[in-house]
Amino acid sequence: MNELDMNISNNNNLNILDLPNEILLIIFNKLNKVDVLYSLVDITQRFDQLVLDSFYIRNLNMTSLTMKSFYDRIYSIDNQVLERIYKNILPRINHQINELFVEQYSMERVLHTINYPQLYSLTLTDFSEEVLFNYLTSNRIFRKLLIEQITCLKIDVKDEPTEPSPETLSIMFALILSLCKRLIKLSFCQLDNRLTFCILDLSLTNIKSSTLTQLLHIGIDVVSGVVVLVIVNIDVDKYLYYVVSISLI
Repeated sequence: MNELDMNISNNNNLNILDLPNEILLIIFNKLNKVDVLYSLVDITQRFDQLVLDSFYIRNLNMTSLTMKSFYDRIYSIDNQVLERIYKNILPRINHQINELFVEQYSMERVLHTINYPQLYSLTLTDFSEEVLFNYLTSNRIFRKLLIEQITCLKIDVKDEPTEPSPETLSIMFALILSLCKRLIKLSFCQLDNRLTFCILDLSLTNIKSSTLTQLLHIGIDVVSGVVVLVIVNIDVDKYLYYVVSISLI
């Protein structure tokens, strides 16, 4: 066998463990972190060092998107996968997590069983208005987290047959502003197939935030097959929420 044949033979025997750490991290960053944690933790010591490293794990997305159509989106994690992660993996990395993405069906196990001392950014994905309202009004652990730690909060409300009333949305905004003592950035998004124009006036609630600097409410609708982007601008001094532009995309 000549040298060329030997090189070809050696290349055919390469496996993922032969790749340098830099390449492995590039690959891992292209994958869903839930899948990476579930599949690679406790496989080899090298994999553990890479995927449990604070730089990789500090931004943890605990959702897994399955998109059957534009309006049929599922963010929840398989129960077996979730069980392994929150029981065996989250207790090992909880002190390293700065940003957390979570959907409503895994919220209780992800947030209620683990403490996140370094968490400052929270994204709630695909939450129903009812579930979100219940968390804001009666969930002690969630409320404590908002009061003491969260500076960046993003809420993605799921599409439902009945749209929330302006009064309900105003109450939720008021609750968020009253709870989040450290809040700097708030984003409230709704992706749906209804065109909704609501004015949310919190000026009567007497709720103010001395720390909030950026507030955004975005809705995306489809009207007669045309995507319409509705941007709501917020005057953080007066807390008056109103639609300022409609753009056709």
